[in-house]
Amino acid sequence: MSQALPAPSALCPRSTPSARAKAGAGTVTTAGTATTVSAVVADTAQRRVVVRERLRFARDLHDLLGPRLLAITLQCELALRLMDRTPDSARSRLAEALSGMREIHEEARRVAHGYHCLSLDTEIETVRNLLESAGIHTEAGAVSAPLPAPLQTVLATTVREAAANVLRHSRARNCRVAVDTLPGEVLLTVANDGVHDPNQPSPPEAAGEPGLGLRSLAERITAAGGRLTHGPYPSGHYTLEARFPLPAPSPDRPSHRS
Repeated sequence: MSQALPAPSALCPRSTPSARAKAGAGTVTTAGTATTVSAVVADTAQRRVVVRERLRFARDLHDLLGPRLLAITLQCELALRLMDRTPDSARSRLAEALSGMREIHEEARRVAHGYHCLSLDTEIETVRNLLESAGIHTEAGAVSAPLPAPLQTVLATTVREAAANVLRHSRARNCRVAVDTLPGEVLLTVANDGVHDPNQPSPPEAAGEPGLGLRSLAERITAAGGRLTHGPYPSGHYTLEARFPLPAPSPDRPSHRS
């Protein structure tokens, strides 16, 4: 006896309204999950941008205020010592301190608006005057070759922090600041003869443990593609060197002949 075949509806059940509703709900749930994940990813990216900007602002503010406020403090202390003996010199130091406060105010505005750009020649001259006013004979010359503005800012910040360390952590009598343009790189050197007596306690940076200023500076230099080295030498000198790659001039750039 032949057996009856099952009805087509049994092999391929029809899609009922309830089944279609369940399938639609699954699609909506999947789409909703994808939308939520995308929103979380976008929110995370935005938070990272905010954190990076806060770190940049904090680093720029530290690099700006730290050395400058130290310089102003030293100028005011010197003016106080000179007040009775040479009032004219004291007034001159106070005028320099006031000028420094005005510069800080202007630079703080530029940092807040993201326009923090320093002139390397100006910073070298400022540092030379500061060290000289503290009784440290300083050799410093102008930069021999034009440098890109972002690189000048990093170099100027390095000069500023190095000078602050000379004032804070050394007994220097002589200091040398030099910027040499070498084939394919720029080398900044800040050297002084004020290494601490090994028989006396040294500050953290002299002991090989960089402080906040040098750590922040190293991060900034690394971000610009450079490399920072620093340390004392047996001769009694402390040298800080910062090297940055310098792109070669483009061969397509037209040359100016006289």
